Amino acid sequence: MQIFHPTSVFLTMVVLCNLLSSLAGVLVKYSREPVTKTEGHFVSLKCEVQYEKQNCDIVTSWWYTNPNANQILITDPNQYLITVNETEKYQFRHRNIFLSFHSLSLENSGYYQCDAKCLNSGTQGKGHLLYLNVTADPYKGLKVSAWSGQLKADEGVLALSAILFLSRY
Repeated sequence: MQIFHPTSVFLTMVVLCNLLSSLAGVLVKYSREPVTKTEGHFVSLKCEVQYEKQNCDIVTSWWYTNPNANQILITDPNQYLITVNETEKYQFRHRNIFLSFHSLSLENSGYYQCDAKCLNSGTQGKGHLLYLNVTADPYKGLKVSAWSGQLKADEGVLALSAILFLSRY
């Protein structure tokens, strides 16, 4: 005789894990969908950190790249723009951390992760791995034809020639 159904056990575990993470003081969340963009374009990754003011007075939050290999803290302002805004609702604070790439390159492809840590309690929240897939620009290296501009110039010279020719007769 089975006392617990496997689905109910799974749902109970999910609820308990969520409850424990909320008790930890800080929660990091963002989209699980991989992001695909073409090189040269703009993209902004958003991470939301939620925490209780009482349990987590001050939060440090950051983005990492290559989380599985040698984790690299993203801090280079010449390559990335990181903006933070924070709102407060009831006893919770919601901090949005945006990691923006103004002109993506193929080297920006990889895994990114957002983390947060309460300074006073030391509790930490880690986001899942987010994959950024930068695809090659199919038009890169192609030059715009000047033919259409040349056609307009030739059209103008032809019209001027016709006017001059007709004014002689």
